[in-house]
Amino acid sequence: MNALKVGLPWEDGVTITPLPEPSKPKYLQDLIEDAKEEGAAVVNAEAGGGTLSGALFTPAVVYPVTAKMRLFHEEQFGPVIPVGTFSDISQVREALASSWNGQQAAIFTTGAASAAPIVDTLASVVGRININSQCSRGPDVFPFSGRRSSAMGTMSVTEALRAFSIETLVAFPDKEVNRQVGEGLETQTKFLQALG
Repeated sequence: MNALKVGLPWEDGVTITPLPEPSKPKYLQDLIEDAKEEGAAVVNAEAGGGTLSGALFTPAVVYPVTAKMRLFHEEQFGPVIPVGTFSDISQVREALASSWNGQQAAIFTTGAASAAPIVDTLASVVGRININSQCSRGPDVFPFSGRRSSAMGTMSVTEALRAFSIETLVAFPDKEVNRQVGEGLETQTKFLQALG
């Protein structure tokens, strides 16, 4: 986190830019303060994590985050990384059962045997499971989907085209005369030409 360059979007190499919502910086600070009151800390505070300059909020890694904290439950969409721990998969199942959101999860492991029960637990709860890879929006060839109240449905180029398209079926019995008509329609109608 500390290696990410913070600044304005037109500066070279910048990955963290000012927040677009005027109320977001205070909201993020409130979440961090709540977590600190419950025993967490900003572990990268010495490098400026969690500092605010106008609308520019330096990413903060907050640890340990527990179910007592707002950061555990609220989907904040900001540069605040809450880190919680568990010692048994049953704790993960319990947290997932009481959660209202379900977009993505990331599992970091060196073995399929340890990942399998977690994948099974997550499969009906989140829209995407990342193995040894961070959660992310792209690439766009992958659909972005969610479950529960945080993001119902799937977003992708294919799904968007389907949502804005009207399905039409052109059908005919398989007879010689109809095959000839069909070949002619493919080259003479704009509708079938667009389908390529």
